[in-house]
Amino acid sequence: MSGPSAPIDDAVLETIRDRVQTHSLVDTVTTERTGATLSMLQLACDLDRYPAHVTAVRLEIRWYTNDDYNFHYVETHRDKIWQCRWDRHPNPHTQRTHFHPPPDANSADAVPDDPTDRHPSAMTTRTLANIRDRIDVLWEAGQ
Repeated sequence: MSGPSAPIDDAVLETIRDRVQTHSLVDTVTTERTGATLSMLQLACDLDRYPAHVTAVRLEIRWYTNDDYNFHYVETHRDKIWQCRWDRHPNPHTQRTHFHPPPDANSADAVPDDPTDRHPSAMTTRTLANIRDRIDVLWEAGQ
C-alpha cells in the first residue's frame, strides 16, 4: 500500500478530537503521539449501540498537511473482525480518494470515492453517519 507523502496535521486532529468528544456514538477518544506531535485519534464507539456479539468498535483517524486522510473503522465480533477504510492518498489500485470495502478493507479491493466536501469536519460527519448506518444494518440483520 502506498501511503500519504506529507506529515500529519496535528492541528486538524486536535480540532476533530475536540468535536467528537461529545458525539453520541463516541464513548472515549484517545490520542497517539509521535514525539510531541499528535499522530492519530482513536475513537472507541459506544458498545451500548451495538448488538451483543460486537465486543469492541474503534475508528482511527489520521489527517495529513496535504489534506490526505485515513478513517479506519474496525468492529471486533466474537468470531471475526469487520473493517473498512475511507482514504485519500496515492493508491496504485484506484484514484487518490478511495474506499476499502468490508469485511477486510483489502487494499486491492479499493474503489473510487468522491465526497463532495473533503473538509475535515465534513469528512468526520460523513464517517460518523456511515457508522450510524452500519449500526442500523447490524440490528436489522439480527447479527
